Order: sequence, then C-alpha cells, then structure tokens
Amino acid sequence: METFNIVKRGYSPQEVDEYIQTLERVIKSYKDKDNAIKNAIISAQVAADNIIKTAKQEVKEYKTQVFNQMKIIYDTIEQQRVQIDTFQSDYNKLVQKHLKPIENSEMSAVYGHIESLERKLQELSRSIKENEL
Repeated sequence: METFNIVKRGYSPQEVDEYIQTLERVIKSYKDKDNAIKNAIISAQVAADNIIKTAKQEVKEYKTQVFNQMKIIYDTIEQQRVQIDTFQSDYNKLVQKHLKPIENSEMSAVYGHIESLERKLQELSRSIKENEL
C-alpha cells in the first residue's frame, strides 16, 4: 500500500492524483492483457471450429469415396459372378452337346474287342515261342 504525507486538510492531493494515475495505468495494463487473452481465446475457438469443420468435411468426402469404391467392388464381384454362371452354363451345354453318354452295351463291345485282341496276342506269342524252339 502506498502511504501519503499528511497535509492540512488530509492527504497531499498531488500524491493522491499521481497514485490514482499509477493505479489507472495498472488497471489499463490489466484490461489490455485481459482483452489480449480474450482475443486469443476467441481466435483459438474460431481456429478450432474451422479445424473441426474441415475435418468433418474431409471425413464426409472420405466416406463418400469409400462407399463409391465399395460400390465398384460390389459391382465387379457381381459381374464376375455373372461371368462364372455364364461360363458354367455354356460349359455344361457344350459338354452335353458333344459328349453323349456311353451305354453299357457299347462298353461291353469295347471290352469284347480288347479281349479278342488279348487272345490274338497270346496266340501270336505262343506261336513265336514254339517257332523258336
């Protein structure tokens, strides 16, 4: 605390006025600092709001891109599925068109020819062995 000299009729008006001016300068300094802090807080809040707004917009854009890419992937998968189904159907038609089932009687005839060839080979083999002796 400031002390003042006592004069007639109280404290020295000049000292009191000087002290009041000093206090006013200190108060003004605090008010200036207070305003600077408030402005910094406001600027920080505006910057934070802008960052959040930008981030939300970027997230929205990324989501849109991801969903678009997912749609392309799903469409590609569906196209592949259709191509596979078409291939399978075409293949089955081709197999049915060009391959007819082999009947048991046809196979019996084939086996009969094979057995006949085996017998002839055995006879030929015996004949060759007999001629060697």
